[in-house]
Amino acid sequence: MYIEYTFKMDDGKVLHYHVDFERPRDKLLDPNSYPNWTQMDFHQCPNCPLSSSEYSHCPVAIDAHEIVSGFNEVLSCKAADIHVKTPEREYRKYTDAQTGLRALIGYVMASSECPTLSTMRGMAYYHLPFASLDETVFRITSSYLLNQYYHYKKGSAPDLEFEGLKQRFEEIQILNSSFLERIRAGCEADSNLNVLATLFTISSMLSLSLERHLKEIEYLFD
Repeated sequence: MYIEYTFKMDDGKVLHYHVDFERPRDKLLDPNSYPNWTQMDFHQCPNCPLSSSEYSHCPVAIDAHEIVSGFNEVLSCKAADIHVKTPEREYRKYTDAQTGLRALIGYVMASSECPTLSTMRGMAYYHLPFASLDETVFRITSSYLLNQYYHYKKGSAPDLEFEGLKQRFEEIQILNSSFLERIRAGCEADSNLNVLATLFTISSMLSLSLERHLKEIEYLFD
């Protein structure tokens, strides 16, 4: 499984990203091969279960650093023709570059080896570029309920009140805030923070008003 994002800017510049869903990495990496801000103990998330003695670098930062470093180049243009290719289908949209970057970095983070984000791997595998807020709510809650079904089949009581999902959002919010601090301390470009902050704001909105968003799409099931 892989995904490809191609940005064609109005000035003729083309940037291409190929990301494999399965991308195993060694726990200990050469520090000279990656930016300092990718090291595990550099603004490590307070809720991170990984040890810096076992992992030399943050899995999310390692996977995201090449994309983050290219944000400035992409954001030099306001709009881009964005082409997304997966083994099953292709998507194309002419839109602002930030929309494509948010989708790409969201996919990379959710499919990384970060334990906190591992619960989002199912959604990443069935990645939907350019998803609206309603589509995101539908996909997140459906994915969570499917996960509860598997737990139920193994003998656990299913969580139909989304209490576990709310807790998951809280953990991800801590991660998002810490990752922004990591980028802020390690990179000079404000555009990096703008893209990430907007992505994380969407996550925060879902965390704080999940029930309201669910109410808004309830009519689809009446």
